Amino acid sequence: MLCSYIFADANVGKIEVIFLKQRIFDAIEKNKEHIFDCGEKILKNPELGFKEFKTAELVKKEFEALGIPYTDNLAVTGVKATLKGRSHKRNICIIGEMDAVKCFGHPDADRETGAAHSCGHNAQIASMLAAAYGLKKSGVMDELDGDVTFFAVPAEEFVEVEYREALKAEGKLTHLCGKQELIETGAFHDIDISMMVHSQAGVLEPNVYLDGSSLGFVAKTVEFKGKSAHASMPSEGINALNAATLALMGINANRETFKEKDSIRIHPIITNGGDLVNVVPSRVTMEMYVRGTNMDAINDAARKTDLSIKGGCMAVGAECEIKDIRGYKPLHQDINLGKVFEDNALLFVKPENITHGMDMTGSTDMGDLCDIMPCIQPTMGGFAGTAHGKDFAVSNKDTAYIMPGAIMAATVVDLLKDGARKAEKIIEEYNKNKGE
Repeated sequence: MLCSYIFADANVGKIEVIFLKQRIFDAIEKNKEHIFDCGEKILKNPELGFKEFKTAELVKKEFEALGIPYTDNLAVTGVKATLKGRSHKRNICIIGEMDAVKCFGHPDADRETGAAHSCGHNAQIASMLAAAYGLKKSGVMDELDGDVTFFAVPAEEFVEVEYREALKAEGKLTHLCGKQELIETGAFHDIDISMMVHSQAGVLEPNVYLDGSSLGFVAKTVEFKGKSAHASMPSEGINALNAATLALMGINANRETFKEKDSIRIHPIITNGGDLVNVVPSRVTMEMYVRGTNMDAINDAARKTDLSIKGGCMAVGAECEIKDIRGYKPLHQDINLGKVFEDNALLFVKPENITHGMDMTGSTDMGDLCDIMPCIQPTMGGFAGTAHGKDFAVSNKDTAYIMPGAIMAATVVDLLKDGARKAEKIIEEYNKNKGE
């Protein structure tokens, strides 16, 4: 039985709503094996951001089979489908991210690109489709006062910057990640509330994590410019690698000035350290993120990082070019929306399986979406291994692929029932807090 607590919990709500949700759960249960198959197909065909063409085709075929009209080619590969209710007071969006990360050692990695679903985005698409099957096949939208949009979005992982900069130069993008691009191009303008569920790596049990935050960041690329000379005559050159090394030391020296509450994280890599071993390096390049819990702290750390870079150059007579690239805003989930999700999670798990306020240390462009509308991104177990690691895997298909979709679909019922009263209240509170 997909949901074992629905009739046992006296606080579930009105009988009418209970039966609407049960119809959804029954519809998902009937299509469970097919949803498993979708999640596994995506797992076996991983694609990096703005290259998710096979995944987009799979999603489109599912929408076609369900008879839900869709729009495609949004932010290159995005697919958006909307299921109409009996009236259209509010539009609730259920999101699934399509892209993979590079992890060559993963058993399901693409041998050529290294792309692997070692972050669980294949499960996101599967759970989004589970919600679509439940809400469509059950017929409950005829009793709801709003619409629901299913959105397969590209490029959450902020990687392959050079490739994305090329797309931008060609006029195919204005931003380097999926949700920012979709926001900029108006794809979220008709949506009022958004939600998605992310994997919680290394948690085999069906645990649910609510109200967590994640770090925002700015990205930087740096070019250190020196002067080449024979390596045996370094006095004739200016060593750009030495400038970069001194910059790294300056960044490290600043770490003690960062406040613990701001969770500043700076992690540079040298992407080119020189051309030949017997030539003084005249050009060295570096990439880095500057992360933190709030934009003021991020901007302050970014300023100190720039000073460290320029100081390293001054010390040896080199020059530098620093380019800032817009990253993600910190994730701040909507507490009121999270409470509705929690009430529905309790149909499947016991209270002791729910944790509040466990922050994610990474970053997500969901933070940008939270800045313009009420959003949540709970995380759930059902996954073994390490996030972005070669040992990451789905450990329980029911928990990873099915349960999140069922909970989100049930949350849609609560939000859109009775004139979309709960959705209206959440939006009102969100706007009030934004205005303070």
